[in-house]
Amino acid sequence: MNELSQIREKITKAKRLYEAQILATKNGEVTPYRRSVFEERIKQAQKEIKLRDSKN
Repeated sequence: MNELSQIREKITKAKRLYEAQILATKNGEVTPYRRSVFEERIKQAQKEIKLRDSKN
């Protein structure tokens, strides 16, 4: 795998993790959440990334 594709994967992963963090908002307002809930969303986003990678 060349470096460009690895960079793209890292960018995609960072984007998905950022989107998981945004899910903590509700109606445009940040809702209080426990750290464990946020970590669970990160794990779920990572699983989705792995599933997408395995399909491609």
